[in-house]
Amino acid sequence: MAWVDRYLLLKEYVIFAEVAESTTRVFADIGIGDRATTTLELAAALQQDADAPLVVACEADATRCATARVDCAAAGVAVRQTDGSFALPLKWDEVCVGVRAMNVFRSGYTPLEAVRGMDALAAQLRPGAPLIEGSCSKNGDAGVAHVLRRTDGGVEREALIFAADVSRRKDFAPLALRAYLPRDLRRSFRAGSPVYEFTQRWTQAWKDVRRSEGDVFRAACEELRRRGDAVEWVDAGLMVWTPPGGVPLGEDL
Repeated sequence: MAWVDRYLLLKEYVIFAEVAESTTRVFADIGIGDRATTTLELAAALQQDADAPLVVACEADATRCATARVDCAAAGVAVRQTDGSFALPLKWDEVCVGVRAMNVFRSGYTPLEAVRGMDALAAQLRPGAPLIEGSCSKNGDAGVAHVLRRTDGGVEREALIFAADVSRRKDFAPLALRAYLPRDLRRSFRAGSPVYEFTQRWTQAWKDVRRSEGDVFRAACEELRRRGDAVEWVDAGLMVWTPPGGVPLGEDL
């Protein structure tokens, strides 16, 4: 999931913003897994900035928490056990300036439950802070994630991040990312849905530039933008789509 870390460093400057001296900024990583590898990668990326927030790894399973505490002991990462709900385990003097929840809603949740879970997490953020929620492949070479933003009026479904390490996925095409769409969008991915139609436009742009020299992923992104889509190339294999009005809910929600 290094692409999420790159997105945060390059685009989400709010996580490095100052807060009151009596307040500690926290970036919450939801779900640790059997090992804390991706949490440690996230912490290492954020800690490149001297004003990095405290990374708090949140996990309901006691055994995983115990293992993660050993893994994270020297990395300045706090590991906290949750009660299984989406209540962030924050202390009284902490404010959450970002959340990463990758592969959390991938299975075991209906689309509606996933949306409610995302809203519950985002509601605990400082206004302006991002929630990055989505799915990725096991080795992290492909994925799609929501950028949800806490606003004074609620939660904004701001954008989708699309990522692919094209050097490792020789047969890449935009449609290959369908399997990693966030839970609330996957089932409604069909003709007529905004995400489906966007993917069709991206596919056509990809076909039109794929024989060009250089970074074809970037070239396809620039071609999409030339044709009128609100996309931005952020870094190698990393594109953000910010549709006017935000990312629509799936048609079955």
